[in-house]
Amino acid sequence: MNKRKSFIIILVFLLIVVGIALLITLNMDYFKEIINNHVQKYGYVGILVFSFFADLLEQPIGPEVPASIGVLFGLNFILVIIFSVIGSYMGSLVNFYIGRRYLGPRFEAVRKEKVDKKYYKLFNKYGGVALALAAISPIPWVAFCWLAGIFKMKLRQFIFWGLIPRFFRIFGIVGVVWYFKIFLTG
Repeated sequence: MNKRKSFIIILVFLLIVVGIALLITLNMDYFKEIINNHVQKYGYVGILVFSFFADLLEQPIGPEVPASIGVLFGLNFILVIIFSVIGSYMGSLVNFYIGRRYLGPRFEAVRKEKVDKKYYKLFNKYGGVALALAAISPIPWVAFCWLAGIFKMKLRQFIFWGLIPRFFRIFGIVGVVWYFKIFLTG
């Protein structure tokens, strides 16, 4: 595949991602209301589905939002965490696979030889730490899943540096919501 065609495919892909992120950001109240209604109606399955899409699509709503809503509706804290983490992991693994299978070859066709070696060295040295920081912070998580796939991070490393910290983020935020719900309602 030639460089120009790969560049155009990557550009179109990124424009679609940015478009989805803008759509959700500009209509945040609408999407929160949809999540609220579906979690209330479908319970744990709603949490799983929205957690999956929260980590599948690059947008500002994380998997802890539907999980927190589930806790506020009185669903079992442990089951909420389990379903939220499973959904989050499934979305993250799909993005890791997308990066490895589809974006990696496109980036390889576009990159130059010297730049290629420099970034591979940089990602091999700091990629795990960067992935862990993205997993627990508001840094865009989906992009780091793609990068882990693009730079051919081993699945075992992706789980260690990405998915395990992601569990702690979800558990921590939902735990705080659960605690305040208990504290405020007595």
